[in-house]
Amino acid sequence: MNIKHITAVSSAAAVVLLSTAAAFAQPGIATGAVNVRTGPGTSHAKVGTLSAGELVDVLDCQGSWCFVDRNAGTDGWVSANYLKPAAAQPAPGPSKPDIPFNFGVTVGPGGPAFSFGIGDAPLPAPPAPAAPKVCFFKSTNFSGSQFCVSPGDSNPTLAGSWNNAISSISVEGGAQVTICKNSWYGGMCTTITTSKSSLGTYDNAISSFQAL
Repeated sequence: MNIKHITAVSSAAAVVLLSTAAAFAQPGIATGAVNVRTGPGTSHAKVGTLSAGELVDVLDCQGSWCFVDRNAGTDGWVSANYLKPAAAQPAPGPSKPDIPFNFGVTVGPGGPAFSFGIGDAPLPAPPAPAAPKVCFFKSTNFSGSQFCVSPGDSNPTLAGSWNNAISSISVEGGAQVTICKNSWYGGMCTTITTSKSSLGTYDNAISSFQAL
């Protein structure tokens, strides 16, 4: 093998070695000013100086010495006591912190209740569902004198000023009410499941009821 061929092989090996080393390079930062040398030890010639805070790529380490690839200046060996891992740098460009968003829905007897929040605070408690009840009013649009009952309450004979005097009924919390035109649930009857601001043919014509 002639000298030219040996040189070519050596150069190719060096390229492969450096390429492999570059693939496993680790970013480092100089903790202080330190000499850069041609080999791993103080007996080797000085070829430069790392300044404190200078960023390098660490390609190889032997004992307490590491070979560094510098962005500016001659590459070489420095004491590992003057190197530390460099923290990963964020990608350039504006960034916005994520804002947590939460949303909840609760379905109860009175229908769905919604809640939402922004940030890390817990969701506020949804409003308590309305208690089931039925309210009777002497005037339309839920106005005038009123009285309310709960499911299970009934009156077979509305007496006094309430007999044939109801003009609107509100129903809350999933309650229902059966109203009849005659006492003891006689005559024409109907069951109401939603609030009625006016009662049509039952206006001022109710003499008994059963809340459900």
